[in-house]
Amino acid sequence: MSQILDILGSFITGATIILVVMNLNFQITTSQRENFFSSISQTEVVNFANIFENDIYKIGYQTSTANIITSADSVAIQFYADIDNDTTAEQVYYTMGATTALAGTTNPNDRPVYRRIGTGNTDLIGTAYSMQISYFDSIGNQLQYSALSSSQSTRNRIKKIGINYVFETPYPVDGKYQRVQWKKFINPRNLN
Repeated sequence: MSQILDILGSFITGATIILVVMNLNFQITTSQRENFFSSISQTEVVNFANIFENDIYKIGYQTSTANIITSADSVAIQFYADIDNDTTAEQVYYTMGATTALAGTTNPNDRPVYRRIGTGNTDLIGTAYSMQISYFDSIGNQLQYSALSSSQSTRNRIKKIGINYVFETPYPVDGKYQRVQWKKFINPRNLN
C-alpha cells in the first residue's frame, strides 16, 4: 500500500513540475513576442520621427515667399522648405490616410502617413494609430484649426509646431496591439 502511495505522490509531484515548466515556457514565449513587437514599434517611431522632425526644422529654409506654411490641419501640413539643400525651396506635404488604405495588416486601426516633396511621388513614411499636429504662436497660444484653414495671416503666425504620434503594432500580442507614443514641440528656425 505504501508503494502505491509513493508512486501516486511521485506522479503528482512530476505532473506539477511539468506544468510549472510548461507555464514558464509559455511566459517566456509571450515575453519574447512582446519584446520583438516592442522593438519593431520603437524602430518605426524613430524612423518616422527622424524624417518628420528633420523636415519640420527646415520649414522656411531657402524660401523667399511670405506664405511659408500653406496648409495647416490636425492631420496634415503643407509648407515650403529646401529639403535637399539645392538652394531651391520645394513644397512639402504631410498627411494621414484612411484605415482602408492599409488592408495588408491585421490591425484595423492602422492609418498610413504620407509625405510628398514638390510634384514628386507621394511616399508612405509610416503608419499611425493616431497623429495630431498642433500649432502655436510666438507666445505659446495654440492656434485654432478653423482659423488656420481659412486665413493665411493666421498660418503666418505659426512659430511652434507640436506633434503627437501614436504607433500600434500591426499584429496583436495576446489580443492587444502594443502602442508607442512620440510627442515633440518643434521651433522651426526660419519661422521666427
